Amino acid sequence: MTDTPESFELEPPPTPGQVPERVIDELRAACRSAVDLAQAFGDACKAQADKYGIQPGALKRYVRALEGDKLAEVDQEAEDLLALINRRSAE
Repeated sequence: MTDTPESFELEPPPTPGQVPERVIDELRAACRSAVDLAQAFGDACKAQADKYGIQPGALKRYVRALEGDKLAEVDQEAEDLLALINRRSAE
């Protein structure tokens, strides 16, 4: 049977308010990746929206709703927006 220490720390516990530089560097790299991916997603949506004759924002919103399992919420929002537009048009 092997003895296993109850707690084995590879580094000292964090000091509140002091984030190590290596952690900041990792977060910055993750942020750059997220920005790059978001830009690529936006560019792809714009290209496809232009191709199919719809607004890029609508396509992005639809895809995000599908991915976030929030299609019902977006559908209700669209209905509410249409009702507001129709009400304004009737005035």
